[in-house]
Amino acid sequence: MDTTTLIWIIIGIIVVAIIIVVAVMLSRRNSAKRLEAQHAKAEDLREDAQRTEMAAREREAQASQARADSASATAEAEQAKARAAQAGIEADRAATNVDTHRSDAEALRAEQAQTLRKADEVDPAVSTDAGDTTERAILRDRPDAAGENPAAVRGRDAGSVDGQVVRDENGTARTTPTDRA
Repeated sequence: MDTTTLIWIIIGIIVVAIIIVVAVMLSRRNSAKRLEAQHAKAEDLREDAQRTEMAAREREAQASQARADSASATAEAEQAKARAAQAGIEADRAATNVDTHRSDAEALRAEQAQTLRKADEVDPAVSTDAGDTTERAILRDRPDAAGENPAAVRGRDAGSVDGQVVRDENGTARTTPTDRA
């Protein structure tokens, strides 16, 4: 082998070594850039995951609040139903009491009317004939006579001698003879 060939082989080895060194350096640089890019991408993914986590927590809080609001509204609705049922029971009880009081009042009125009839039968001054048109007989037979104001009856009847019935200041009915003078 001659020297020129040997020089060319050495130059070829040096060039190849330089190319390898440059390739390794470029490879490291690309590797560093690639690592930086991967690191940046990983950071972006972490930030996205953190934003997603925050959004999920917000949604969970909103769901919990909505659930609490719904439970509160349901509880309020149940309370309103219970109050309505209680009011219905009280209304039924009051209606029953009204009916009871009304029938008691009617019984008392009937008893009072019966007592007045008996008093008229016992009193010799009061006529109880069917044709009797005296005011006492008329009042006795009227269904609203028990509810009349005695003062109004006294004021209306006091001194009326011509109708045969006169009421004194106590409201007592007396039959008087008609004057024919």
